[in-house]
Amino acid sequence: MALPQAIESYRKQFRKIKLFQDITSILHWDSEVMMPPDGRVGRAQQIAAVSELTHEWMTSASFQSEIEAAKKAIAELPAENQSLCKRELEILQEDREKAAKLPASFVAEFAELTNLAHAEWASAKKEKDFNKFSKTLDKLVTLSRKQADYFGYTTEPYDALLDSYEKGARAESIQTLFTDLKTSLIPIVKDAPKFESAFSKPVPISFQEKFCKRLPAILGLTENESRLDVSSHPFSTSLGKGDKRITTRYSETDPLSSIFGVLHETGHSLYESGLSAMPDYPNPITEFLSLGIHESQSRLWENQVGRSKSFWEFVYPILLSDFQMKESELPFDKLYKSINSTEKSKIRVEADQVTYNLHIILRFEIERDLINGKIQVVDLPEIWNSKIKEFLQLNVENDAEGVLQDIHWSMGAFGYFPTYTLGNIYSSQFFQKFESSHPGYKKEFAVDGNFKSLLNWLRENIHLKGKLYEVNDLIKQITGETPNSRFLISYLKSKIQEVSEN
Repeated sequence: MALPQAIESYRKQFRKIKLFQDITSILHWDSEVMMPPDGRVGRAQQIAAVSELTHEWMTSASFQSEIEAAKKAIAELPAENQSLCKRELEILQEDREKAAKLPASFVAEFAELTNLAHAEWASAKKEKDFNKFSKTLDKLVTLSRKQADYFGYTTEPYDALLDSYEKGARAESIQTLFTDLKTSLIPIVKDAPKFESAFSKPVPISFQEKFCKRLPAILGLTENESRLDVSSHPFSTSLGKGDKRITTRYSETDPLSSIFGVLHETGHSLYESGLSAMPDYPNPITEFLSLGIHESQSRLWENQVGRSKSFWEFVYPILLSDFQMKESELPFDKLYKSINSTEKSKIRVEADQVTYNLHIILRFEIERDLINGKIQVVDLPEIWNSKIKEFLQLNVENDAEGVLQDIHWSMGAFGYFPTYTLGNIYSSQFFQKFESSHPGYKKEFAVDGNFKSLLNWLRENIHLKGKLYEVNDLIKQITGETPNSRFLISYLKSKIQEVSEN
């Protein structure tokens, strides 16, 4: 059926904006994976220019006129299609109004500063010296507070930034959810077992690469639509339909790090691949719902699947072959316990699934106070080290293993961190529902290496829903209740019991 001209016209402009946003993603991907160091300044200017251009298109009066004309044209559609198109335009109107609150000059300034800040952060981290990054971070905090003022807020500035990553979320509600989680986690961490590494000798990176490149396809992300590369900080990004990029990093002494990096990032890309399969992609409904939902997909594949016995029963022979190891050198039981070991760590990306959320709660509390003006940038190392001591009883030796360890603040991504723990909460809730409706899945995983039942369930219930619903509404629709950390606590307790008894 031909669409009314007004709807076709608005969608044409939206797709042009989306194409240029994908171009920005390509520039970012290249700067992390391929670009020589001396290209940083020029790349920052390129990203700033494209970001400013897409912002101008998004907020232009002419695009608003096209949107208004499309709204009127909804009445020309068949009755069964009207509500869907109405939702599509509601999402776009909300996004456009939010973008319009930011002056184009501010968008360009922010994009350029964050790209330059990455290099300064990386250098400061290498030299283990926060002072070499503090001035730039102070500028980023100032701009982020300014951004919050542009967006507007009712209770606190941090809410305005949080809303950009988890629409509708409020810091006060998250604080309550996280406080309950922290109270439950601390005794669990205390009692959780620690097992020694299963690897008694280094594993060459070339062996790890061979195994890691198999993993996306095993889970359902084909080689035709994805590629795996190396970066200093693992990430995934969508560069358009049929083009999903994944990165990881390798350590000869810790091969599990690269493996779980790939499983995690593949989860993100599987979600993006599902969104790309939605009808009329791209349009405002085919965007990811929230970063918490996005993170739930990566965490589910990394933890509920990737740390399960049924998954490892299937991939264990493949791992032995690719790592050129004998079973006697890497016994299955020892490997499985190592995968599910709990050990306090100062480094978030090295944290196990039991302690990980304490790292996120720490960061949430710090950046909330930072944006709200309760603490200052100069005080961050001392505050960070104090909280690590409080939460995990560990002493930070230098800034690289403390306040400088994460890339996010150099990206100006204040409000991003809490979505990691929200993702863990959501993923446990989702997987419990999948388990109850697919009792035979463990055999499918372990014997056949078949993960289609899970992927299809995620596609049907989450991926192909895009932005049709709000976060809490979608979760309640799938699981019967709103987000609740008891599913995550139950999962962690059962996992600890499983590995302790074997």
